[in-house]
Amino acid sequence: MEKKNNKYDFSLFDSHNLLNQNILVSYKGPIDERIMTVIGDNIVLVANDTNDKARTKIFKVFMELAQNVWLYSSETCKLENGKSVGMGSLVIGEFGNYYTFVTGNVVKNADIVPVIDKCEMINSLDRESLREYRREQRRLAQSGKPNSGNIGLIQVALTAESPLDIELTPVNDDESFFSIAVKISKNCTKK
Repeated sequence: MEKKNNKYDFSLFDSHNLLNQNILVSYKGPIDERIMTVIGDNIVLVANDTNDKARTKIFKVFMELAQNVWLYSSETCKLENGKSVGMGSLVIGEFGNYYTFVTGNVVKNADIVPVIDKCEMINSLDRESLREYRREQRRLAQSGKPNSGNIGLIQVALTAESPLDIELTPVNDDESFFSIAVKISKNCTKK
């Protein structure tokens, strides 16, 4: 941060006010098992006024999307134990009768096209077709074929019962900031 005229370019107060708008959880930094545990516990606490099914969905979506940041972010951090983990951001917001869960991280432009294609494919399928696509991906993963597996995004769409809202913002010539958002109804019932 640069200091200008006895003030910093960044205002924590402005950031606080921005995040105070229906935001239940906000995190930016390295994501590993320890952080996932702490945030997961926090999700259970902040979503305590919603039904068990919705809270479970929020937790499952969190686990899948946070793991994507951890494993696939091109921005990494080396921990004390020498292990490198992905860095990114996650936000859970509460709006009327639904929650919005958003994750974002820096990715290499060369790696993002297959992910965008997969998200578009997932969004084009109905629920039963998504289930079949997940089964197909599991079979491919078990056979060891290239470009198989990676069913996390399929699982997110099935769990949230909503499309994946994706956004790609260029950072530089080689990288972009990739975000995924999903809505989770507060009024979900067992199916």
